[in-house]
Amino acid sequence: MDNEKRMIIWCRMWNEDPSLAHELMSDDCVQWSAQGAGLDTVVGPDEQERFVVGYRARHVNLFSPRVFVDAGDRFAYLWDVRKADGQVLTGIDVNILQDDRIRENWTFVAERRCEQPDPGPEAADRTDPATIEDLCHRWMQLRNGRAELAMEVVTGDFALFSGAGKVGDAHGPSELADLIERQAETDDPPAFTIHRQPVVDPARGHVAFLWTAETRADGAFVGGVDLLTVRAGRFARAWSLTGARSFRY
Repeated sequence: MDNEKRMIIWCRMWNEDPSLAHELMSDDCVQWSAQGAGLDTVVGPDEQERFVVGYRARHVNLFSPRVFVDAGDRFAYLWDVRKADGQVLTGIDVNILQDDRIRENWTFVAERRCEQPDPGPEAADRTDPATIEDLCHRWMQLRNGRAELAMEVVTGDFALFSGAGKVGDAHGPSELADLIERQAETDDPPAFTIHRQPVVDPARGHVAFLWTAETRADGAFVGGVDLLTVRAGRFARAWSLTGARSFRY
């Protein structure tokens, strides 16, 4: 099974058929949700099937995948979920495989939907992995207050979607630099570091990675995720979602 099919089946598992967990998950598969600890004790496909059956009895949500990032032994994707009341929210999942099954999963959901159209297949920009990794390094320097890097790291038509609200959105390098400067001027700006290994997709020019934000004053941590697309050696699109808790793994 390829990772794009895994993405589709994972959504189907939540949408219509909880038994699909047995096709996807290792016996010791663990999950982490950015919004709460409900999935912390759900280990493996048996427990997942029971959990999703109970979840679907309380919630009628439909998940649909959007932007896909494939790195072979790990993959990530942007998705939308339509709730029973008609509200639509955007989220991101990151997955790591072991022996051809999903072994670790992280899931994030934003407070709103990203309304911008997704880049189509024709926008894929094959990019050298080293270029993507260097961009990720400079992106994290930017997020840690190096606002001047915005002019080097993103395209002129760059767009950032913030899961926390429109106040965190940015269009173009100037708006992005202004956003970083405002964040750096707050009383306690967090320190960002990449968590685990980025999901680098050279064929599509996409990357996704988990990160931790540490509050300098009290040392508290929260987990987050960024998913970005590359065009002509710079980031062209970015989606950034912040969790409400720290990572367990």
